[in-house]
Amino acid sequence: MEARRVVVDPMTRIEGHLRFETRMEDGIVVDSKCSGDMYRGIEKALIGYDARTAQQITQRVCGVCPYAHADAAARALESAMGLQINENGRLLRNLTVGAYHLYDYLLHFYALCALDFIDVTAITSYQGRDAGMLQLKDWIGQELNSGKVFPASPFLPRYQAAYSDDRELNLTVIQNYLGALPMMSTLHKMVAIFGAKAPHPVAIEAGGVTTMPTIERLARYRQWLGQAGQFIRNNFQNDVLGVAKAFPGYFKEGRGYGNLLSYPWLIDRNGKDHSFTGGATINGQYAALDIGKITEDHTYAYYTAKPDKTIKPLQLNNLHPLGYEEYLSEKKKEGGKYTWTRAPRYGNEIMEVGPVARVVNTYFAKSNPALTQRVDKYNNALGLTIHDYNSVMGRHLSRLVSALVTLEKLEEQLEQVVPEESGFIERSLPRNASGVGLTEATRGALAHWIETDDKGLIKNYEMIVPTTWNMSPRDASGRPGAVEKMLIGTRVADADNPMELARIIRSTDPCMACSVH
Repeated sequence: MEARRVVVDPMTRIEGHLRFETRMEDGIVVDSKCSGDMYRGIEKALIGYDARTAQQITQRVCGVCPYAHADAAARALESAMGLQINENGRLLRNLTVGAYHLYDYLLHFYALCALDFIDVTAITSYQGRDAGMLQLKDWIGQELNSGKVFPASPFLPRYQAAYSDDRELNLTVIQNYLGALPMMSTLHKMVAIFGAKAPHPVAIEAGGVTTMPTIERLARYRQWLGQAGQFIRNNFQNDVLGVAKAFPGYFKEGRGYGNLLSYPWLIDRNGKDHSFTGGATINGQYAALDIGKITEDHTYAYYTAKPDKTIKPLQLNNLHPLGYEEYLSEKKKEGGKYTWTRAPRYGNEIMEVGPVARVVNTYFAKSNPALTQRVDKYNNALGLTIHDYNSVMGRHLSRLVSALVTLEKLEEQLEQVVPEESGFIERSLPRNASGVGLTEATRGALAHWIETDDKGLIKNYEMIVPTTWNMSPRDASGRPGAVEKMLIGTRVADADNPMELARIIRSTDPCMACSVH
């Protein structure tokens, strides 16, 4: 039996600092550890600030998904206020956050994951007339002949692996990679129309959205949404389905526990129904959401707490990062702590969050016929069942489903906005109050908890972030976290080029800055 230890540090084409380590026997992963190697401490830094500043400060957790932190922070304070925002506020918030979701889907597929499957060297044989493709072809040729240590970055160097041998698919995705760049810029401009800026939109506040929906702003948003819709429905959809058909085996790879957690997202203007239903699917059984079941374990995270290893939200005053000497000691210790990411659990279950959870929970809840029809259509075309979504390619397909459902809802809700009518309600700071804000980032379920003192200042704050769920370490019972579990059992063709592991990890869209926050 051949044993091999494989460490990748840092993992590239993700957000943040991720180290993963696996132990393989005869080419199969038998153990894995995912480590977030950066401490942030933003939750503790918030204490003592005006509660309204959380919306701005928590966005600095991440430059990729700040919109979700703005949304969750605003919702948490609204919960503490006992405030229901008005119809225009709901619509404008959806238009802002929804545009950012669409941006993120394109960013993840083209910039972060497509190169795991597509043979980018196919560009050297391009014979067409597209100016962008010809320029890229010439540039890569010059780079390869330049003698540089890392020519043609970020496309090369790369793992030696089995990439697509379909020349047409390769060239099409490369061309759409280039086309996605200006489209992502357009989507950022859409965010800024009502969010006031992107990244880090400032107009999402507790009480709604402060930007006035003028006719001119609505018209501009409509124009750009039409452009985005055309790209997503044609280029993006065709590329995701093309890669899925080229790599059908990846509907069987990267399987996790199959336990899926999501929060309600993309609310209707009536303030009651959502395009994506929150809930939890555990062992194949769907149930409504119960946030009282959420806890965090820190057995293998670089923290200490009294008296227990498991804490509930807003008990962070019991949780403290290790000192430097303690940290060094744990890193050297066999079986010691190994990450700054804590281990959230839902009713003591290890959960995956993200697009699969959004899609599968909504599908099981039978709450959105349009989503159900789209999932059934793809399943019939690709020979899948809903259980195949617990996989690498299932995560990519779920992002496509999420993008199309979101796009259709934005088109509908844009026409429901009342022009020149405020979407903001001002309310005084809540004192000696607490609240929770639930939302969905593209990466998955995000929750902020807030507690204020008698002056309306932040007394306690906690965030449980999508990648904290997915990249969690082991818990007190020794069970691997969600992504750690996905890696175990994977056969790796070449331990020096562990592309199989990279494809699994990147399929979850890690955001390590958010994870450790």
